[in-house]
Amino acid sequence: MSGAFAADGGERVRSVCRAVSADLDALVPGIVDRIRSEIPGYAVVGRAEHERAVTVQYEGLLTGLITRRPPTREESDRARELGRRRAQQGLALESVVSAYHVGYREMWNLLLHRAGVDDQAMRSELAGLVGTVWMWIERASSAAADAYGQAVRAQDAARLALTHRFLDALTAGGPPRAEHAHMAQALGFDPSGTFQAVCSPGHAWSEEDTTALRGRMRRHRGVVLCAQRDSVLMAVLQGVSADLFVETLRDLGPHAPVGIGLVREGLTGAGVSIVDALEVLPAGGTSVARFADEWLTATLRPQAGRLAVLLGPGARAARQHPDLAETIRAFARHGFSLTDTGRALHIHANTVRYRVDRWQELTGFDVRTWAGLSASVVALELALSVAVTPRARCRVR
Repeated sequence: MSGAFAADGGERVRSVCRAVSADLDALVPGIVDRIRSEIPGYAVVGRAEHERAVTVQYEGLLTGLITRRPPTREESDRARELGRRRAQQGLALESVVSAYHVGYREMWNLLLHRAGVDDQAMRSELAGLVGTVWMWIERASSAAADAYGQAVRAQDAARLALTHRFLDALTAGGPPRAEHAHMAQALGFDPSGTFQAVCSPGHAWSEEDTTALRGRMRRHRGVVLCAQRDSVLMAVLQGVSADLFVETLRDLGPHAPVGIGLVREGLTGAGVSIVDALEVLPAGGTSVARFADEWLTATLRPQAGRLAVLLGPGARAARQHPDLAETIRAFARHGFSLTDTGRALHIHANTVRYRVDRWQELTGFDVRTWAGLSASVVALELALSVAVTPRARCRVR
């Protein structure tokens, strides 16, 4: 095995390893400083705990170098337990593996220093241990990484199950109960804080996409839960802007429509924000619809059947005469000015007047009045509205 000692130099190297082992209490704090400096993520690990873990690792390594052996089963089990612990603390796997490399590098430099700059024979003996040291790094970091992955998968499964229960509670209707607040806290939310919901059609998102979305959002401050429910991708945000979340959505699914609810307070508000997002969720295209902008149409859309007698003429006129519909929309957007509307549409103001009058003839709606304008705008919006993919059966609390 690489790292065997020469017969006349082995004891000298062993002596160096024993001397370093005896000085670990004094040496470890400086090495831990280096690890925490190079890997800022270790700030989540308590200093005393970190020093104990590094001391145990070095005791094993130095004993292995003295006795020329690989890590024992017990030492590998300790590395696995450390990997699980770091996963529970929320440390990134890359940081865990990097810490092994930084720590073992520092120990190797320390051994070279103790061997003496001018003692070439001694340094040559130590160089023969490179393979052994590398074996310890590889086995310890691999054991920690394997256990870390298992712990993260278990945590993700438990969190996802809790997420589904929480979404069920938010969308079931009725006042929130104490258990709902406990679920919110377990997911990292402040139950009395503000919430905002974002929804997108579930068919646009694979499980891999949804998992990737959750992973990306972990990089940001705040709390995000995200899951597929009743053919809809639902997300509930706290301390994270909807714009940031939608930007991440767009990276993964640039063509999926998105609905955004209002920012609302408390668990009751979280449930209502989900309803907001569902009600404005566009049926197609790649648009982002906000309840803050489209609340009127979203609120009236479920009543489209009842309103058909009132708004039907406007919807029919819009389908049969799209030029009239375009003009009415522009007229509303440009302050009811014939001139400004004509300029926006590149037509004469008299043509705008003719179309406004023709719209009134066909529908009975005089857009120069509030009643006629509001009926026209709602009719036009509902005429474009198409039922979205199956939605969660949510009731406003």
